[in-house]
Amino acid sequence: MLLTSEQSMTLNALCDAILNCNKKIGFIAIINANGILLESKNHHGVTGCLPRKRKEAFFMEYALRQRMRSEFNNDFGSVRYTCAEREKEVLFTFPLHDLLVLVTCSPGIMHADISREIISIIDECKAKLNLKTNIEKQIQIHEEALS
Repeated sequence: MLLTSEQSMTLNALCDAILNCNKKIGFIAIINANGILLESKNHHGVTGCLPRKRKEAFFMEYALRQRMRSEFNNDFGSVRYTCAEREKEVLFTFPLHDLLVLVTCSPGIMHADISREIISIIDECKAKLNLKTNIEKQIQIHEEALS
């Protein structure tokens, strides 16, 4: 998935906004549906320090989990976010169209408060990004060029 420069700048700004909303946030990554890293920012955190291969596996796992969760959207509604509290990090995931925003935080955060704040930031980004429309146009242009 290739991003336009506008999309890349928007995702970069999204990472900055999330990273700056709470000092306990250590790492943000935006991945596509295949677990490919598109954008990331790092203050501190275990995930940001993972070796490249481990990080790739981590991203693929979360992308797969998100696809599996979406199988139940008709039954339960769309996922707004997920949270996993581990010994060393708290891990959040937030869907953004066909992308996934991963956020790691230090333990001891107020899950509901920080998730609401991040959802608000992501909702603002959705309006700016209009990702689906732009990507569909890119695919169509690419397919026409191949014909």
